[in-house]
Amino acid sequence: MPTKYKNKVKLQVWISEKIYKKLIEIAPSIYGSHKGALSYVVEQALKDYLAPLHTQIRTNPPSRVRLKYELLLSTLKKLKGYRPHQVKEWEFERAVADTFGTDPRTIRKYKEQFRKFGLIKFVGGTYPNRIIELL
Repeated sequence: MPTKYKNKVKLQVWISEKIYKKLIEIAPSIYGSHKGALSYVVEQALKDYLAPLHTQIRTNPPSRVRLKYELLLSTLKKLKGYRPHQVKEWEFERAVADTFGTDPRTIRKYKEQFRKFGLIKFVGGTYPNRIIELL
């Protein structure tokens, strides 16, 4: 029976030393050097890995969504001077606000819509500096 603590289950696994060293190096830089940062990084990685298995993501978004996404990419290109492949979440939100409007509900809507159709992917970090990969 696994050990439980505050709705968490203790999981012991064997990973390569190379991956372990990367994990130890990256966790504090992304989530800070507080207690639980390593667990949080591993849990987020597992969530990201398992998410496509439990959700239905359309591989071809509707043309209206694709057109909106292209407009957003155009705005990001103007803001940054080049077409980025990754942006911080605050930069993404600024581009959405410049393109579609500043209402927080609008920003949330487009973030969720683009994620749902597989056009963006949250890579790591915490708000507002979380990294968004533009696919």
